[in-house]
Amino acid sequence: MAAKTAVKARPKKRIKGKTRAAGKARRGGRGTDRAELARFRSLLLAERDRLERELQEIGHRTARIDESERASDLSGYDDHPADLASETFEREKDLAIGESVESTLRKVMTALAKIDSGTYGVCDACARPIKKARLKALPFATLCLSCQDRIER
Repeated sequence: MAAKTAVKARPKKRIKGKTRAAGKARRGGRGTDRAELARFRSLLLAERDRLERELQEIGHRTARIDESERASDLSGYDDHPADLASETFEREKDLAIGESVESTLRKVMTALAKIDSGTYGVCDACARPIKKARLKALPFATLCLSCQDRIER
């Protein structure tokens, strides 16, 4: 007959009127404590401010190009086709960058709203916690790596 080995249960610690298994971290919300949430909030607020400034700069550049175009339309001189192509390219580039910045800004605003609602750091697809390393790299991530990989395929 095989010898039975006893498996010792983990001792429980009593903290502030609650018991929990030894080694488990106490956390606020869903896997993110208050200090981490404050750090993520400050990162997201700084990113929001940076993106808003970038959108303003793009808007100013686009307005300047539009004004110079109107001025050149009034002049009696024809512009060289290469100059027109360069201006068109610059405008289209600014519009594309602006769309990307607006998209990222929406993601940042969503992440800030999730912090306020207590759902920050939780995958939108599977409802599991998003790893801290991913949130540190991309604070506005809404999907865990496995769900993000599944969507990108």
